Formats: sequence, C-alpha cells, structure tokens
Amino acid sequence: MALIVQISGFLGSGKTSIIIKLATIVHQRMGSKVAVIVNEIGDVDVDGEFVKGSGLYSKRLLGGCICCSLGNDLVSTIKSVIEEYDPEVLFVEPTGVALPSQVRNYFVQASYILAGLEFSPVVTLVDGSRFKFLLREFRPFFTKQMRDADILVVTKIDKLDKKFELPLIVSALRETHPRARIIGTSTITGEGLDELLQEVMTGRTARVVSLATAVATTDSVKGSEVGSADFYGRFSLANALSGSEIKRIVEEIMIGIGSRCRALVGNLIGHIKAYVSAGDSGFKASLVDLSSGVEFSGEIPSTLKEFKASIFVALSGLEPKNLEQILKEEIKKVESRYGIVVEDLHHR
Repeated sequence: MALIVQISGFLGSGKTSIIIKLATIVHQRMGSKVAVIVNEIGDVDVDGEFVKGSGLYSKRLLGGCICCSLGNDLVSTIKSVIEEYDPEVLFVEPTGVALPSQVRNYFVQASYILAGLEFSPVVTLVDGSRFKFLLREFRPFFTKQMRDADILVVTKIDKLDKKFELPLIVSALRETHPRARIIGTSTITGEGLDELLQEVMTGRTARVVSLATAVATTDSVKGSEVGSADFYGRFSLANALSGSEIKRIVEEIMIGIGSRCRALVGNLIGHIKAYVSAGDSGFKASLVDLSSGVEFSGEIPSTLKEFKASIFVALSGLEPKNLEQILKEEIKKVESRYGIVVEDLHHR
C-alpha cells in the first residue's frame, strides 16, 4: 500500500526542498521506502537531478505539465514506480504552473488501475517571501493554485518578520481559504516540517475524489502565461576552478538573465534555476528575486576543469523564443569572459 503525496506550488516556492526534507524524515524516522516523481515543463531535468543527488529514488516527467498534457504519463509513471520499487510513500512534484486539483483528477484514474493506494490531503506551497508581490502581480493564477488546497504551507518563514509579516499572510489566507489548514515552514531551520508531515500522514484517505471535473482539460501552461527555455551542456575550462568559482559563473548567467528579463517586462515573476554536476556531486542554484540573489544547495567539493549544467528559465510575460535567446547570449558572455568552451548536449 502506497501513500501518494502531492506537493504543489508556484514556481520557486520551494517544492523540491520540502519534498527532500519530508522524504528524508519519513525514511530515517519511520524506516519507510520513499520515491519521488518530478515534473518539469522543459526538456531538461533540474529538480530531478537534485532529488537523485540527495539519494532518493526518483522518476522524472519532462516536456509538459502532469495536470494537463502529461496527465496520462503521470498515471503510467505512478504504476511503474509502484511495481518497480514498491514505495510506502510516493511524493509527486508537479510543475510550478500546475493546478493541484487537476493533478488529483489523475490520481482518481490511478486508483482505478492500482489497488491499495492512499492519498494525502492536497498540499499547496505559498512562498512567504513573495506573497504580497505575487498576489499583486499574478493574482488570478496564484489564487487559482491555492483554491483547492486542504493544506496551505507558507514557505521560507525564516525570511519573514514573524511578529508582523507572517501573521498578516496567515490572516489573508484564512480570509480567502477558510477551510484550509495553514502551516508555516522553513527548510533552513526545520520549523513546521514535523507539523506538516503529521497533517499529511494523519489526513490520508483510501478514496480520492475529483475536485475539478469541469476544468480538467484546462491547459495550465497556457493559462499561466509563463514562457520557458532550457539548456543542458558541458562546460570545459581552460584552468581548473573550485566549486565556489563555478558557482560564481553560474550566478553570473542567472543574474544576467534575470536582469535582462526584468528590464523587458518590469518585474520577475517565475523561477530561474540550474543544476550543476561533476561526477557524483553537484549543486542546485535558484533565483526568484534579484534583490535576494541566487541561492545554492549542495556542493562540488573538488577543483575541476569540466562540469555539466542544466539551466531552466520559466518567467511570466515573455515568449519562449525571447527567453531562449537571452539564455544563449548570457551563456556566451561567460564563455568569452572565462575562456570556457561550452558544448550544447541537449540540442546536439
């Protein structure tokens, strides 16, 4: 018997980090087998590689969203994960533009072909550090994602003033989503994670109902008006560099993309992320706000002359072709600045 746990939320809300933390707790404290299904809009894998690097069994679904275009693939992937690995808990991470209710509709289908499935309450993450900004600039889609949540999780509370900011966010969420359980969490301090896991485990049910039959065919990618672009390649260096120096190069690419995109549309709504690997080690880089800068998770411990990088950009208000051009140009800049030879492995 497997418990299916969907962790949804807008781009950059912290889904992968929370899943890794919860999955680690489940495995270490409960001794349970855990698996993760990661979905990306683009064709390169960033979060899946980060999950795999954390030692968790994972499957990836790329090139679309599991709440609409890849829904049937989600059902077949759940089936294959359970048959191949037999996990006791299976975390599902949709894209940042997925509608949680539509993902759950495909859980209904999975329950018809797999006996013994259980389902957690619908969990939707809300980025506490960007709550007011997203509510102001991206209200229709942002609120639509939160609409059907059983549990609303305010993430990144370590960045908030807990006397003033956090209570205001909780109050606003209670007013608009009165039936949802609201929990504040931080993957940095660990606050709220035990409470969230308790709610997920105790709220499990053997029967899952369709929450949005009337809009089950809504294309969430088009509805979000988020454009995306991606890159996967090998970076060969003239001189060996340390992990921190490689982080600086990746940071320059991401800040360059973010700055140019903000100049074009006036804001930065979405997520720029990368996974950099060398051998068995790697790190993830994430940028959601230029004022906060790039955040890193993981390390490359040794000095090296070559690494591989997956870079994914998903931003509102920009066409994919424009994002792709900006991404390529920013890579070219560091290629010239640092004497790097970049080989495109994705489009080769």
